[in-house]
Amino acid sequence: MVGSLESQFLKMQCSIKGAKTVLDVGTFTGMSAIAFAEAVTKDGKVTTLECDEQIAKVAQETIKQSAVSSKIDLRVGKATDLMKQLKTQGSTFDIIFLDADKENYIEYYELALDGLLAKDGIILADNSLCALLYDSSDIRSQKLHEFNQHVKDDVRTEQVMLTIREGITMIKRI
Repeated sequence: MVGSLESQFLKMQCSIKGAKTVLDVGTFTGMSAIAFAEAVTKDGKVTTLECDEQIAKVAQETIKQSAVSSKIDLRVGKATDLMKQLKTQGSTFDIIFLDADKENYIEYYELALDGLLAKDGIILADNSLCALLYDSSDIRSQKLHEFNQHVKDDVRTEQVMLTIREGITMIKRI
């Protein structure tokens, strides 16, 4: 779950970037979507994706109570399917925040680079240091390690891993 420190970081990144569109992959409580919505441009929009219907209902209630609910579009379904739909619709995003199931980070990353990320957009991948924090036999640890290696070896992008909470990797196209 994104806490207050990380929320402030996300909000600041959005503000500095002057982001108009944000894709939040993994809604959970809705805190990251709200943080982004507080900082997008006046006519900006945050699209947030959640696979679990029950979690989405709780998040929607939290979002409704926020002052920025009109800027947030919560979609329920499998993130890869929803991302493919957004691509088909021609949607692009100034910021794409990955904070869903770690097992699919590489697929989310590739979908982002394959048409969803705006030309000068950035990807923020949450929990990237968890590959070091979890037990090495944990599947999340293994998948995060694979993701980190995939990004590090990708000649299309450059990145920096930040030590905020459990790590955030900031990625941009070269």
